Amino acid sequence: MSAPYSFPPLNGLRAFEVAARHMSFQNGAEELNVTPGAISQQIKKLEDILQTPLFHREGRAVSLTEAGRQLLPGLSAGFERLDEAVQLVRKSGAHNHITISATPSFAAKWLVPRLEHWTAKYPDIDIRISASLGLANFGPDGVDLAVRFGGGRYDGLTSTLLLEESFAVVCSPIFVDGTNQIKSPEDLRNHALIHVTGGQSAPGTEWQEWLQTVGVEGVDTTRGLSFDDSSVAILAAIGGQGILLSRRALVENDIAAGRLALPFELDLPTDFAWHIVALEEKLNRPEVAAFRDWLLSEVQNIEN
Repeated sequence: MSAPYSFPPLNGLRAFEVAARHMSFQNGAEELNVTPGAISQQIKKLEDILQTPLFHREGRAVSLTEAGRQLLPGLSAGFERLDEAVQLVRKSGAHNHITISATPSFAAKWLVPRLEHWTAKYPDIDIRISASLGLANFGPDGVDLAVRFGGGRYDGLTSTLLLEESFAVVCSPIFVDGTNQIKSPEDLRNHALIHVTGGQSAPGTEWQEWLQTVGVEGVDTTRGLSFDDSSVAILAAIGGQGILLSRRALVENDIAAGRLALPFELDLPTDFAWHIVALEEKLNRPEVAAFRDWLLSEVQNIEN
C-alpha cells in the first residue's frame, strides 16, 4: 500500500513558507532561529526536488516566481491547520493545576480532608500537594502557594493570615468517659504525655508552658512518647497511648468526629499562626488567587 501523502521534506517546505511570508531570507531565518544560509540551502533543495525555482533572487532582495505564488497559499493554510491540531492536543493533554506546599501534618489533618470542597467548586483545576517540613522553594520546585506556621513575615513573599492558633490538650475519649478519667489538670501526673519534636524548642517545652499557665506542678514533662510529626502523634493519642498537647487546627476534625476529646478547655495561646504565602506574580494567576480565597472561605465556614 502506497503512502497517503507524497511531498518534499517538511524542513524545506517550512523554510520556503517562512521566507515567502516575510519576503526575506534574513527575517525568515530569525523566525526559525537559524542562519540565512541554512534557509537558502533548504529552499535550494526544495527547488531541486520540485525541479522549478520558487524565488527570483536579486542580491538580497527576493520575489516569488509563478510556482512560488502557486505553492504559498496552500502551504500556509496547511501549516496553520497543522498548528491548530498540535495546539488542540496540547490543550487537551495539559491539565490546569496548582502546586501547594504545606507541612505533612497540616496537609494530612487540615487541608486534604477539605479538598473535596475545592474539587466540587473547581473540578477542572487539579491540586498537587508538596508535603514537606522544609520551606517551599517557589522557583525550582514550582510551588505556587504555601501554608506556613510562623510569625507572618516572609521576605519577598506576600502573606495572608489564614488561621489563628493555640495549643489544646487532647486525648482518646476513653480518658474522659472511662475508669481512669482525667477530670483536672492535676490528673496528668498519672498519665503518659505525648510530645511532638522537631521544632526549635526542646521536647516538653510546650507542656511545661501549658502546666505553668494552669498552675500545675509535679508532672514530669521529660517522659512519654515523642514523634517528629504531628499527624503521627495524633494517631498515638487517638489510640489511647497518652495525652497530647496539639495545635488545635490539626485536631479539630478528629474532635468533631469523636476520635479525640478535650478533657478541659484550657488552651495555651501562641504568637504564631497559619499564613498563606506566595510570590506576588504567582497570585496573578486566577487559579492561584482562587485557591487562596477558597482557603480563607474554609476558615470562615469553621468560624460560622
